[in-house]
Amino acid sequence: MQDKNSKSLFGIDINEYTTNVQFDVLAGKLDFLYLRASGSGSGTFRIDKKFIQHAADSRKYGIPVGAYHFAVPSYDLTDADRQCDDFIVTLQRGFGDKDYGDLFPVLDVEVPVDKSISTKTLINWIDRFRKRFEKKTRRRLMLYTGLFFIELYNNFYIEGRGYPLKNMILWIAMYTSVPINPIVPPNIGGWTRWRIWQYSEAQVIEGVGNPVDANWGPNNIDLLTQPRTVTGLNASFQGGNINVSWNPNQDIDLLGYNIFVNNEWVGTVDEKATNYVIKKNDIKVQKNVPVVVSIEAFDYDGETSKTRAKVTL
Repeated sequence: MQDKNSKSLFGIDINEYTTNVQFDVLAGKLDFLYLRASGSGSGTFRIDKKFIQHAADSRKYGIPVGAYHFAVPSYDLTDADRQCDDFIVTLQRGFGDKDYGDLFPVLDVEVPVDKSISTKTLINWIDRFRKRFEKKTRRRLMLYTGLFFIELYNNFYIEGRGYPLKNMILWIAMYTSVPINPIVPPNIGGWTRWRIWQYSEAQVIEGVGNPVDANWGPNNIDLLTQPRTVTGLNASFQGGNINVSWNPNQDIDLLGYNIFVNNEWVGTVDEKATNYVIKKNDIKVQKNVPVVVSIEAFDYDGETSKTRAKVTL
């Protein structure tokens, strides 16, 4: 995998055990911040005692923020459903209705380390959680796991299926302080690149009272966040068609735009487009009934704008 570089963003992750957190100070030190939202390590789902307050404080000081769930996979695949649904509810308690954070939501998988479940079961559990989460939220789910853990579970490889998780966005833990670790994370589990690399579990940083996990991120925050809401949307009838125009988004990973009429999809265009004609045969217009045209941007990760820009005709 790649090494960090001079443009790599810097972030930490914190939880209820992090002491003396000064968000006003961290706002000037961090490019991004992850919070523990919840965990199932105790055997039951549990919300981090400081998550909701940490989420509010992060937003108050403008720190790009996301959250993770510490998962405990098992042979009971239906428990993936329960942990997933509880995580979705918890994220909204911290960030707001249908808001799952600024950054990718994260599934943290680093147990069981005793190999009490098979590799196939582990992969199926993670995949089930991922598919359910993404279907319910329209957000991509990032996977946090460690180099050691991937190696422990057969490189996340399943005979006949290859590497089923390789298309998940990866946050890998590999500490540079461990002498036997390579200099940079190696290609493993089907991955050839990380999006976040947790390189230390004992970083001292101004703004927190104890050593914390520290991470290198991508070169631009756009690679951790949803595309921006589209601006400058205009729409008007002309000859029965609807002419639509908008300002181009500046997201560096922009792939295109989806256009809707009354919440029904009518078209998709690439990232260079700033206008679209909705043909009259593609829409149903009723007399004296408003027509709502809306648009969202989408990026290479499949993330869409948090909100659609709208105009009513």
